[in-house]
Amino acid sequence: MNNFEFFSLIYLMLDSCWEENKNETLGQFLSEMNPYMWATETSADPAWYEEFKNFMKDKSLGDDNGFQLAKDYLKTVDFYQGLEKYLDEYDQDGWNDAMKQLMNQPHKGDGKS
Repeated sequence: MNNFEFFSLIYLMLDSCWEENKNETLGQFLSEMNPYMWATETSADPAWYEEFKNFMKDKSLGDDNGFQLAKDYLKTVDFYQGLEKYLDEYDQDGWNDAMKQLMNQPHKGDGKS
């Protein structure tokens, strides 16, 4: 999984949480983070993906397919604090299942779509 796919997975997991609770703050963040707004590999507000890439420098996903790293990234989002709590709604199996679904279908960032 490359950085854009990882960024997209975080977005998809948070978006699923938003569908459940319609939290306004989460919704605002998702509208800025949205990796599907533009044709290129970026976010609706390109600053978010740039910050994410800076966060990812010298990091690897690890044995948990980036589950803890995703939470660590969300802890760095100062303007929207507490976002990492939404990933607490998932366990490792749920994260892995979502990652497999994303990776097993054509998607933006896969180099084929």
